[in-house]
Amino acid sequence: MSKKNNDKKEEVKVNSEEEKPFDVDGLDEAEAKDLLKKSLKENEELIVENEKLHSEAEENHNDYLRARADCENVRKRKAEEVRNAYDDGKLEAVSKILAIGDSLDWALKMELDDKTREGIEKLVKKYHEALESLGVKEFSPEEGSEFDPNTAAAVMQVDGEGEDKSGTIKNVFGRGFKLGEKVIRYAQVSVVK
Repeated sequence: MSKKNNDKKEEVKVNSEEEKPFDVDGLDEAEAKDLLKKSLKENEELIVENEKLHSEAEENHNDYLRARADCENVRKRKAEEVRNAYDDGKLEAVSKILAIGDSLDWALKMELDDKTREGIEKLVKKYHEALESLGVKEFSPEEGSEFDPNTAAAVMQVDGEGEDKSGTIKNVFGRGFKLGEKVIRYAQVSVVK
């Protein structure tokens, strides 16, 4: 029982601390005008403060959006830099490996015993598999086709014979290689004058 009585006492305290409604009826006209002016002034101050807070919130939101966009741009730029660095490293490594393939091709043109030739052919096969796994594609323009400076390098010009047209490829001396769509070594050709 005493617990219930304590709860009632606390309840009474809370109710006695509540504000009583303002009695407007007991004011004369001058007091009412003063109270109205005071309320209007407070209302204006609240409106100005609300507009200021709204402006600050909008500015903070815009700052957040700019910072977020900056972070996204930095992330994309760094990813692009990493991708380019990887591609550059891959390009440098592949360029050095191409010289090994050239040496193997020259070795196959020499007089060799059967076992040596078989060994070199196995190495050439592994070499081509390694290039393929790295995304390197070998290409060679056809003799008689139009010379394309985007894929071939003219190492010499030769006189045409019979039906040879000027600006066409007469002989192919070396294959070209691409890494993706980028030419990493141009095919070496002779071009009809």
